[in-house]
Amino acid sequence: MSLMTTPSVSHLITPGSTLFSLMTRHKGQLMTVSTAAGDVHGILTAFDPAYLTLTTNTNQTKYVLVMNIASFSFEPAY
Repeated sequence: MSLMTTPSVSHLITPGSTLFSLMTRHKGQLMTVSTAAGDVHGILTAFDPAYLTLTTNTNQTKYVLVMNIASFSFEPAY
């Protein structure tokens, strides 16, 4: 028997939330996202309530589920 889980509201990027404002402000910037599976480094190209889309320096598209994010950081703007 397998269990399915649904992300809680606290794990979603919803309009009006602090996380939504932060992602909107940093869209197009370089970021690092850490999950239990490892780190993903790339440009934040899109986001929706449940996941982030990053484009890596090798032009690969990576999708990261918001509920799997342990931490994230943005590269400083120069």
